[in-house]
Order: sequence, then structure tokens, then C-alpha cells
Amino acid sequence: MKKLLFILPLLLLLVGCEEEADVPTIDDIIVGTWSVTTMGTFANDDCSGAMDYTEWGLAQAFGITISFNFKAAGTVDMTVTGFGKAETETLDWTATDDQLCIDGECMSFTLSNDDKTLKFVDSEDAYCEDMSGEEVDLNQTECGTAGNDWYEAVCYEYTMTK
Repeated sequence: MKKLLFILPLLLLLVGCEEEADVPTIDDIIVGTWSVTTMGTFANDDCSGAMDYTEWGLAQAFGITISFNFKAAGTVDMTVTGFGKAETETLDWTATDDQLCIDGECMSFTLSNDDKTLKFVDSEDAYCEDMSGEEVDLNQTECGTAGNDWYEAVCYEYTMTK
């Protein structure tokens, strides 16, 4: 019995010293290939109201897909496939626990419990674009008078899965 009382604390000490499992960093989680699975806009530019998935449904009807292959070196290959062609662009990326930045454009995200789904909600302010595609500093009335295109403020959500 005395031996058991001596061995038991040693066993408890050994069990207590087991190595902890490595907890993956956000970079570890992000690295890999992610596919856009849904994309929609909120009814209101303050990110409230019903979601409209019409444009995403139309894109899918034409077989358009979007994927991101995040690499550990800090680059990501964004591939858009549709109409029998694939276009790939290589961009830079960084991440924190709640923001993913691609080529300097940062967005907040939420990550699912199983680390397999990223959901982004972001908004864009209204703006005026001239005929060459450049943003110009005009209000809506001035934009129309100048013959430019006005884009309303929008809030959108999209989801990517690994």
C-alpha cells in the first residue's frame, strides 16, 4: 500500500506534464484554398434588413466560381472561373484574429467553430466614378450632371468555405 501511495503522485505528476496540443494561429487557419459559397447584399446600407442573393444566383447560373488559395508566404491566388476561362491574380494578404487584409483592403470576419467557414460583412460608401473608371469627389447631383456614374452605398456579406 505504501508503494501505491508513492507511485500515485508520480503518475499524476507525469500526466500533468503532458505537452499541450499546438493551437493553430489565424495564419495557420487561413492558409489553404477557400471557395466563395454565398454572396449577397443587405437591403439597407447600414447592414440591416433582408439579404438579396440575386446577383450571386445569376453568377452561379452561368457557372462562375471564385476561389482564394492563401499561401504561407503572404500571397493569395484569387481565381475567378467562368465561361470556360479562369483568371488568376496574385495578391498580398495579412490577418489578425478579426481582420483579413488582401492588397491593403481589410475586412472584419467571423470564423466558424470548426475553422472551415469565413463570413465577411463589409460596406462601401456611395461614390461617383468617371468614364475612365476613376473615383471622383462629386455628390450625386454633380456626378449625374457631369455624365458620370453614381454608385449607392452598399453593405454586403459573403461566405467562404475551406
